[in-house]
Amino acid sequence: MKVFAALFALSLLFVNPYLRGDGNGYYAWLRSPLIDGDVDFANEYQRADPMFRAGFIDEAGRPAREMTTPAGRAANQWSIGPALLWLPFFAVAHVLALAGAGPADGYSPIYLWSAALGTAIYGFLSLVLGVAIARGMRVGRWAVPAAAALLGASSLPVYMYLLPFHVHALAAFATGLFFWWGLLRVDEDERSVVQAWAAWGAFGGLMVAVYFVHAVFLVAVLWRVARTHGAKERAVRLAAFCAGALPLAALHLWSRWAVYGSFGTGYRDEFFWTAPRLLATALSPEHGLLLWTPIVALALAGLLALARGDARARVILVAWALLFYVIASYQNWHGQSSFGNRFFVSLVPVFVPGVALALDWMRGRARLLPAAAIAVLCLWNAGFVFQWGLNIVPSRGPVNFAEVARNQVTVVPARLGATVMRYFTGRGAMTREIEADDLRERDRYRLQR
Repeated sequence: MKVFAALFALSLLFVNPYLRGDGNGYYAWLRSPLIDGDVDFANEYQRADPMFRAGFIDEAGRPAREMTTPAGRAANQWSIGPALLWLPFFAVAHVLALAGAGPADGYSPIYLWSAALGTAIYGFLSLVLGVAIARGMRVGRWAVPAAAALLGASSLPVYMYLLPFHVHALAAFATGLFFWWGLLRVDEDERSVVQAWAAWGAFGGLMVAVYFVHAVFLVAVLWRVARTHGAKERAVRLAAFCAGALPLAALHLWSRWAVYGSFGTGYRDEFFWTAPRLLATALSPEHGLLLWTPIVALALAGLLALARGDARARVILVAWALLFYVIASYQNWHGQSSFGNRFFVSLVPVFVPGVALALDWMRGRARLLPAAAIAVLCLWNAGFVFQWGLNIVPSRGPVNFAEVARNQVTVVPARLGATVMRYFTGRGAMTREIEADDLRERDRYRLQR
């Protein structure tokens, strides 16, 4: 674990404090109340990247009519939970800014760097929690290599380093915390039952406040309650959980009311519950989960094997299946410009035990097979991220995997050195160029749709 932590510390050099897209909505919940003292996000949106700003601000610089809520505010469908996780890092940055490290406006580099580094740290902590879950499920021998493999071969690094203001790495931490406590600690903790379940409620409230769709993971609470003997004991545990979740639930409801004047989420997207895109969500070249990030298939195989003897693995699989059905029913099941299917990044911590068991199985067949599998998966993923991040392959819509494979051995090696050098010496200009390319690709994608 010490080596893993040291490698993570070195990896922080790759963090890009790039505030764009959905990140503007999440970050506005942090900056606007703390710097402006309000929840009027119009001025935050005016400073957003061109693609985001065009969707919310009209040519006169005011919130677009269709993006103005019944309460008269600029719409903000994104959750308030990420702001809570960024808050300690933002507070440090604010103190430094007041001390002269930059303008105390919430947007100077000290703020963006602090929040972005915070995201990367939370992403790493999600893997630490995954290691703890794997050890608690008695597959700890390969837990650290499994966590390292998921860091290198999943979609998580994109949202830890390249797009740190998106929610997904933060969601992985919140989900990992919820499952770690609920699967391993809540009934084994030395504190009172009420305290332990209230703490779990707080973690569950944070998980949902960070990402609304995580409410499906509360099925784990029902499982724990069902395993408790006695109606009174079940009632006490459930009441304690609800009491623990109440403060964050109230904060979430306030955030909806403050912006919309109602308790709706603010999302306008549709769900097609009777026609889920199950096969496409798993295997489509348009961000299919298993096709873009095959390490997830390894994780699921390991969890299925664990599930034969461990009810906790069965709970994880049920949680994954519920999320999979919800996402497959969503109109944007592909995540649009997602790397892989970003909606499943939050499950990375609970994928660790599955990958750990799969690696252990490989070790029993051939001594070097686990290392070879990790190397292949990580190298493929790194090259794929390189192509996706530079718009060598489309970030929206389906990709041609034959082209991706050719690029892995031709384009990626040829461009890698110069691109990495420029990333460290001219990151801002490089990011703006990629942003302009992405805007043109978005327009082509809309025309095709």
